Amino acid sequence: MGNNNMNHEDAVLIAAIKQRNRLVFEEFYKKYYKQLFAIAFRYTGQAQIAEEIVHDVFINIWSKAEGLNIHQSMKNYLFRSVVNSSINFLKKEKIDAKKKLSYSKVQDDGIYEQEDDQEEELFNRLEEALNLLPEKCRKVMYLSRYSRLKQKDIADQMNISIKTVKNHLTYGFQKIRIHIQQP
Repeated sequence: MGNNNMNHEDAVLIAAIKQRNRLVFEEFYKKYYKQLFAIAFRYTGQAQIAEEIVHDVFINIWSKAEGLNIHQSMKNYLFRSVVNSSINFLKKEKIDAKKKLSYSKVQDDGIYEQEDDQEEELFNRLEEALNLLPEKCRKVMYLSRYSRLKQKDIADQMNISIKTVKNHLTYGFQKIRIHIQQP
């Protein structure tokens, strides 16, 4: 079981991440991404969700860099994080599915659960608001919110300037806010 312990390579890697070394971090990301994606996909069965889970695990490591407290091998830590996130996603999805089920039952009985209603209403308004946005603006909003891409990455991916990305986001959030706040 020697591979459970942190090796020299991991120690160097963690030290580099603590020092905010982007290049090392990107190498580290590339090295493990495919394996981690495969694990998350095996659990969730959804490519986009698997991608988000892996992305979030890496973002978490980067944002907590200074306080990283990893005593096992980096690979183990990553695998465990991805498995846990995948299981949490499935649990949440199960709960959401149950909620939807009980929500439809409640509707059949004609009794409304106020909170669920408000949440659903807000979600519907958010979807409506997004659909009202011009196509490019909507795409920028999706990439920013759901794919958690940075403005520069969105600009590169859509072949537009960062300034245009910022304008789309400002416009999009403004429109959504107005739409959601309508009585």
